[in-house]
Amino acid sequence: MSERPTQLSNRRGWFEISEDGWARLSSARPVGRLMLEAVQNALDAGPSAVSVEMGPEKLSIEDDAEWGIADERLIYTLFLSDKTHDPSRRGRMGRGLKELLAAADRAEVDTVGRAITFGPSGRSTEPSDRTRGTRILIDRPSSEAELREAEALLRLVLPPVGVALKINSKLIKRPKVLLSLPSTELETVIVEDGVERAATRSAQIDLFVPRRGESAHLFEMGVPIQPWNAPWHCDVGQRVPLGEGRDGATERYVLALKAMLLEATVHRNLDRRDLTADWVQEVIGRWPVRSTLLDAYVSKVFPRGSLLPGSAHADDRARQLGAHIVEAAALSQGTFAALARVLETSDEFVRRRSREAGGEPVSPDATQAAFAESVRYLAKRVAGSVIRVRFFSRGVGDDGWMEDALTDVAGRIVSFNVQSKLAFHDILEPTTLGVVLHELAHLVTAEHDRRFIDRLQYLGAALANLLAEGGRPLLDALRTGDVAALARKGDGPR
Repeated sequence: MSERPTQLSNRRGWFEISEDGWARLSSARPVGRLMLEAVQNALDAGPSAVSVEMGPEKLSIEDDAEWGIADERLIYTLFLSDKTHDPSRRGRMGRGLKELLAAADRAEVDTVGRAITFGPSGRSTEPSDRTRGTRILIDRPSSEAELREAEALLRLVLPPVGVALKINSKLIKRPKVLLSLPSTELETVIVEDGVERAATRSAQIDLFVPRRGESAHLFEMGVPIQPWNAPWHCDVGQRVPLGEGRDGATERYVLALKAMLLEATVHRNLDRRDLTADWVQEVIGRWPVRSTLLDAYVSKVFPRGSLLPGSAHADDRARQLGAHIVEAAALSQGTFAALARVLETSDEFVRRRSREAGGEPVSPDATQAAFAESVRYLAKRVAGSVIRVRFFSRGVGDDGWMEDALTDVAGRIVSFNVQSKLAFHDILEPTTLGVVLHELAHLVTAEHDRRFIDRLQYLGAALANLLAEGGRPLLDALRTGDVAALARKGDGPR
């Protein structure tokens, strides 16, 4: 590693630069981006005030920092920088100011002790009586559209506390801080042994409410990098890894940052509506988030007892058991895979509940045995089916649900949970009778489809007719389970 600077220095004299080519590349960059380079240099100097003026022929930026630019080579030597080792300073490549100057027809950098002029005859340096800060003057024709776009971009800047930033004589107010995360491990950019490298450092992250008319942006130490689809301005307190062209962060970095913000805000700042936003879905579907975050996401976005969809039969049976099936069309493949870490599919749920629902077999007591007789009677008279009735014991499951009853269509078995709130002493109690008819309707289909609804409606009407014809004797017999007498009269199940 210690040999690297020597190896790099051995390349001196290998290359030359075309000033025309450099000027063409620089002039192609938007005016706002060029001026941002100068703004970030001014902010790095530690001023109390920075002023930017932009007109159709001239651009200027001035700061009142205690010191100016000590080494004049930093003004005109490409890729020479005094910030390379410190990721808490905004510049890094030693080219931003040079791009601004190269895009000019004429320029002057007036700093403490010297003024450097760039013109048709070349570059010249003269003494200056300036005692604080630096002023950069740029002669460059700009259209109204370019200037409007540049001003909109520069007005996004988040001035540091205690720094008065003016854009075209208008003071830029710092927006409201929503949340500060003082120590966050994030990727950044450092230079070691003359080579730019990625590193992980701890930095402060501040979230701001966008000012009126602004869209949310990602910032590097107060300087806007790019718009993004999160709901806040996010200012990272160290260098952000930039992609090709330096006008945006790398895709991986942006996704990692969003994931970190989701972790930090899911419990305190985001409600159900917030969590359905595109940026959240992007994180859930594309980043390996923690299971604790997924649990929090699911608890806020989906109803209790939610399941991922499975087979049509399992979906319907799960709904019958009180579950909510998440709409698959609204999920990307990545989101589905992520949610599968914390949610069952309907098939898994139904298989588990089928194993659990039978619970412990229970031998019925006298009241339950009488209830079973009445159920068998109604099955025969209103449903035209001969069934078996069994009882089981099972409490509330892990999902918070208790199974009152279930029907084995193939085996023609209807089972009732003795821990449920069914009134075994009175089959005609409304809730209890409703459960009985519901299970009898399932004798024709396990689904909750149109056939089931039609069958349930039919059973209700058939029962009403039966009760009307049987009168008080039938009501009493059903309540006591003494349907044997009715059977002896030819009215009971055969």
